[in-house]
Amino acid sequence: MKIIKCRDFGFNCDFIATGSAAEADSVIQKMLVHIKEAHEGLSDEDLADIKARMSVPLSRGCGCGAL
Repeated sequence: MKIIKCRDFGFNCDFIATGSAAEADSVIQKMLVHIKEAHEGLSDEDLADIKARMSVPLSRGCGCGAL
């Protein structure tokens, strides 16, 4: 299971994108779509930075934050 939390990127938001390990690209896309829609005012540079940092939370086992 792959899990990314919006809070992983500094937003005060409870959105969580999930998917199987084979769907990691889909999980990233879900999160990017959410961030673009829910957190307006971000530049393309900001979004590129967030996307680049997504590999760290995706590498967690369960997303519980204990790892």
